[in-house]
Amino acid sequence: MEIIITSWALNSYLELKHSRVFTDEEYKKVIRPDVLRLRDYPDDPKFENDKFWSIAEMDSKKIEDGYKMKWHQVGHGKVQLRLPVGLLGDAFLCEAYVKENPKAEKRRMARFKVHLEKIRRQEYTENGRLT
Repeated sequence: MEIIITSWALNSYLELKHSRVFTDEEYKKVIRPDVLRLRDYPDDPKFENDKFWSIAEMDSKKIEDGYKMKWHQVGHGKVQLRLPVGLLGDAFLCEAYVKENPKAEKRRMARFKVHLEKIRRQEYTENGRLT
């Protein structure tokens, strides 16, 4: 499976990095290797761990083609980091964020639904692929 970096993913990565949400070491040793697991989806056993990978939902309803990668205790602030991923033939990385509260999570999932629809209509900017 190809891993496509959308402009939403790149912009959020830059913002999170600038805000020092995660360390360079965490990115190199944990986050990036985990994202690269998408190349072997669904065969990599880590995708069976619901603390790492889950179906994206909003109002208890599954978001079609939407999933979330999840990391806990990230950075010096020990935050929960989320990366929405659209599986539409390839893996489309969308807007990563720090989990805050249920209301903010609902807004993030609404944005993710819009991003997925734009991907389906080919209305997104690809900023590269992870190899």
